[in-house]
Amino acid sequence: MSEPTTGGLATYIEKTKQFSPNARLVLIYSAFTGLAFGVFRFLFNFYVLSLGDAYNEAFIGSLQTASSFASILMALPAAYLAERFSQKKIMIHTALISSLAMIGLVLFPFRALLILFNMVAGVSMSMRQVAMAPFLMANTSENERQWVFSFNFGLMTVSGFFGNLLGGWLPTWLGGWFDAAPTDTLAYQLALGSMMIVTILSIGPLTRIIMPPVDRERRVELPWVQLRRYGWSLSQFLLPQLIIGLGAGLMQPFMNIYFRNVYEKPDPPISMVFAIGGLAMAIAQFLGPPLADKYGKINTVILTQIFSVPFLLLLGIGAWVVPGGMAAASLWFFVAGIAYIFRLALMNLSNPVYQTFVLEHVPTDVQALAMSLNSLSFQFGWFIMPQVSGWLQVRFGEFGFVPIFGMVAIFYVLATALEWRLFGGRNRQMPTFAPSPGD
Repeated sequence: MSEPTTGGLATYIEKTKQFSPNARLVLIYSAFTGLAFGVFRFLFNFYVLSLGDAYNEAFIGSLQTASSFASILMALPAAYLAERFSQKKIMIHTALISSLAMIGLVLFPFRALLILFNMVAGVSMSMRQVAMAPFLMANTSENERQWVFSFNFGLMTVSGFFGNLLGGWLPTWLGGWFDAAPTDTLAYQLALGSMMIVTILSIGPLTRIIMPPVDRERRVELPWVQLRRYGWSLSQFLLPQLIIGLGAGLMQPFMNIYFRNVYEKPDPPISMVFAIGGLAMAIAQFLGPPLADKYGKINTVILTQIFSVPFLLLLGIGAWVVPGGMAAASLWFFVAGIAYIFRLALMNLSNPVYQTFVLEHVPTDVQALAMSLNSLSFQFGWFIMPQVSGWLQVRFGEFGFVPIFGMVAIFYVLATALEWRLFGGRNRQMPTFAPSPGD
């Protein structure tokens, strides 16, 4: 009974030995980034809410909308920069910019400046992703490519697991040095500010990357020219991501608030749920390559996405029965925690698999544009839907999460059906990228 497990582990070890030195350095960088992002993602909403009554769930929705809007505006310029300049330099500079944005969010807790620095942080993260994907494609072979992409996502997630755990306790530890309660603004500021050190440390591995000599004769085509030429083909890959982004934008920015408001839980148990969810997500992402090898990339994506929908519905049921007094909060906190963990693992298993699937079907010189538009299509949902979600929560309180999760489930089913229609089956014709006549 142990042979399959041993064989799978041996395959994983063998694949990791094939990773190039540059790919390994990026994986270390991702581990540092995941730790900082795990703390930031868990604490930032609580930090904003601690600033006063004017900083409510609707304002958090506005913050996310502004960040996504900035990322959308930078989508095409980011694709050009990733092709025109060294991807190594882009990753280094975006790490520095993220550090400065994080400090700005902590030192200047005023509405306009929070929006500004959150926009800067969002743009830097989007540019990092646009530069990293083509870099990994160039530094991997087809044999281990899916394993590197999933390993990268998995490492970030494992680090995020420890970041979530750390985020649950950092305000208590650091706030205690200054006689601040764990939910005081100062405690959150100290915890978030400390992550700037981690972000700066992440630059170290990037400085050791060896890039090939720059071909100064290489002609870099403007992204809007590529978009005019390949827009229809790219849109078929991006439309499912757009629909998933609409659902994610409704739910993801508010999950910590969901657990606090619906089940009235303090930060530590919520951080434990987030941490276990991160760990489950990492395990799922590490399982992605062997599943993709066995069942095919697009089949793996479709199956994992559709299996996540029942867990979404459970989260919505919890927001109905607990505030309505029909069930005990302690019991449904456990049920909702399990549902959150499984949904997170299943949906995020598909992310690196789908990203690799897309990149393998577009020309090399279009990969940066594909990743930029992928980010744009996903961020569009985060631009529009947090405002809708924030309004529902302010208008209906805890019951607002019932229609939120219902709508998310509908979006995910639609996106999965579209993926099956476009790419599923044995004889589906993939989008072509032949230049248009006259190009």
